[in-house]
Amino acid sequence: MKYLYDKVKKLTGKYSKPERPVRDKEHKPVIEIQEQRNSWVKHREELLNRPVPLNPLHIEAAHIDIPINFTLPTIEEIRIAIRQIKYAKSKGPDNIPTEALKSDLEVTAKILHISFSNVEEEEQVPLTDWKKEYLIKIPKKGDLNKCENYRGHTLLLVPGNVFNRVLLNWVKDPVDVKISDQQTRFLKDRSCTVRIATLQIIVKQSIGRS
Repeated sequence: MKYLYDKVKKLTGKYSKPERPVRDKEHKPVIEIQEQRNSWVKHREELLNRPVPLNPLHIEAAHIDIPINFTLPTIEEIRIAIRQIKYAKSKGPDNIPTEALKSDLEVTAKILHISFSNVEEEEQVPLTDWKKEYLIKIPKKGDLNKCENYRGHTLLLVPGNVFNRVLLNWVKDPVDVKISDQQTRFLKDRSCTVRIATLQIIVKQSIGRS
């Protein structure tokens, strides 16, 4: 369906992505394309590199070690991670679509297993290849001329994307067990929207019974 809509937009000449000029910290519009890019780079650097707090919190180490696997991922674990990547996702810097990644799971998993073995032996990821990424800005509510009203989304290379998924699968289940029931967001079936809707239903039922 998405492919059909894209084709219709291209044929009708309505396939456009208008750019909005952003404003700097002095609220002046930035018109030049290169200056806009520099503004986005500066905004992301400030957002992701926060200053050290003056009074850092003292957080004690956990009393119990979480049983997380830190060995070389198996071919089966890599295969599962590839299956979890959704179809029709935007391509990263390597320009490899998800459909090509899943066309032969066995071959893809074996090739990535060799790359992951090299990472384990050298104890570092390839600095030149795996760290390439596209940063996509997605608008939120508010004035879209401000950089802070956009949410950043990163498109990774195929090896980095699969490797991150493997790490997430290792950490997810052991960590979820330790999280309290009051914690919302970032957890399956515990989103803020679900909790708010549940609270509204409880309040309405309580009012109806009284």
